[in-house]
Amino acid sequence: MSAHGTHPAHAPAAQLRAGQVRADIVLLGGRVRTGLGADADRPELQAVAVSGRRIAAVGTRADAAGWDTTDAEVIELGDATITAGFVDAHVHPLSGAESRHRALLLHDCDSIAEVAERIASFAAELGPDEWVRGFGLSFDLFVGEEITNAPFADAFGGRPGYLLLFDGHSVIASPRALELAGIDGPRDFGNNSSIECDAAGVPTGYLIESDAELLVTDLYPRMPFAERVEAVREKLAEFAATGYTSLHQMNMEEGDIEVLRALEETGELPVRVRVSPLWRASEPWAQTLRRMIDLQGVGGRRWQVEGVKFMLDGSIDNGSAWLFEADTRGGGLEPYWVPSERFTQTIHALAENGVPSATHAIGDRAVEFVLDAVASIPEHARGVTHRIEHIETIPDHLVPRFAELGVPASMQPIHAFAQRPDGCDMWTTLLGRGSERAANGWRIADLDAAGAIVALGSDWPVEEFDARRVFAANVTRRRHGSDAPAVDAHQALSRERTLVAITRGPWAAIDRPQDGVVAAGAIADLAVFREDPLSAAPERFAEAEVLLTVVNGAVAHRVP
Repeated sequence: MSAHGTHPAHAPAAQLRAGQVRADIVLLGGRVRTGLGADADRPELQAVAVSGRRIAAVGTRADAAGWDTTDAEVIELGDATITAGFVDAHVHPLSGAESRHRALLLHDCDSIAEVAERIASFAAELGPDEWVRGFGLSFDLFVGEEITNAPFADAFGGRPGYLLLFDGHSVIASPRALELAGIDGPRDFGNNSSIECDAAGVPTGYLIESDAELLVTDLYPRMPFAERVEAVREKLAEFAATGYTSLHQMNMEEGDIEVLRALEETGELPVRVRVSPLWRASEPWAQTLRRMIDLQGVGGRRWQVEGVKFMLDGSIDNGSAWLFEADTRGGGLEPYWVPSERFTQTIHALAENGVPSATHAIGDRAVEFVLDAVASIPEHARGVTHRIEHIETIPDHLVPRFAELGVPASMQPIHAFAQRPDGCDMWTTLLGRGSERAANGWRIADLDAAGAIVALGSDWPVEEFDARRVFAANVTRRRHGSDAPAVDAHQALSRERTLVAITRGPWAAIDRPQDGVVAAGAIADLAVFREDPLSAAPERFAEAEVLLTVVNGAVAHRVP
């Protein structure tokens, strides 16, 4: 069922006799945005009753006066707006909470010189052998230049360290980090990962894709477990405070299950966490298939392992996205998952075992390959959804195939702001300024109009995660607070369709189209905003106070 449909369980609450409604929680606000379409969003709807883990009724304040609230918490919210809880359909909260803890953030640097100054200042507070880690370095600083560690070598001061570039698929390693990793020349990883070297075969410090990156990043010592638990607890609370009630975590690091269990030993998670572990092509196939199947369903009260994540290609900015035609530097003609035929075999094997998947596919050829793989799944094994993540550029002929095949499009509107108005960003430069494929970026509106399930996310820590800003960005195609012009404004969605894409769409993308709405029978995940997302100016909503969230029928976040 597409995200545009309805579900028979969602009878209008007004049809229920008052005596039938017993509530544990009643929310009384200024309006209820059901997410079921304009016909369902009647202005008199101002109350929601929750019973157990489900929504029991949606009605007027007069209806609420007749509900059985004997044992209920009745929460008066004034003129606030009640919606389904927002969902981040693609995010890395646990690994991000650890990696960005006490790290150097470089997203706002405008020059290589500024980056070097930041590194030197940060390193000055460290011991001679302590690691320097920086994140969010823009590729745009290197347009027309080679990416090497030379401009930053002095700033590192002989320390081990690395700078993760914005895409998360490349690092610049310090000379000392290369030495510790034993990197002294090129290597063949059997895919499009690479250790970049100069004409003499000497590594430049630029490492592309995870097989190369991990040689350095895995040397950095893990955060002590107790600190990691607290860092994750704080980060999940931050997500909840922006309106999220659920996160789709697109990786699983060693110890993640233990962290989630430890958190639930002392309380409730402030958001749901759905974990899809990453299957790397280099892992032994039969053993990994068995492990992935066995992991399904492992979980706690508000977290669960469900699905499998794949990386079919890399990133456009570092030349590792899989494209129909080479990028302007001659790259982009190989997948990351090699051999690609084994990827199709793997998707089929998971489908046969009822395991859904989510595949990172950024380049146009990668997206087509996933669609073809899903299309070839035998009829008897088509019981679960296989979604595609990112979808940064696709031609016209691929747009309708998402709806035809029931493949959800999981997309991050804020990523589109990697494009600059003058076209001098790395993304546009490598695709070709003025090219059709550069003009076909982040086609969210086209996919929605074609009937595809669209699920919005942030991809934090690559980008900011604030639910309100993701919503606003999808409506305006502008970064909140920026005076830059809209990026491909024709791909903006209406407020109504954006609300669906950040609430119901992600639930539909995991085979639960009946949830992510405010209607009787739906799961009781709710958000309450001071401003109305469907009538307030997007810029105003991006800063709206989140008064309350409800997760699984219980209050999870509340403004003091």
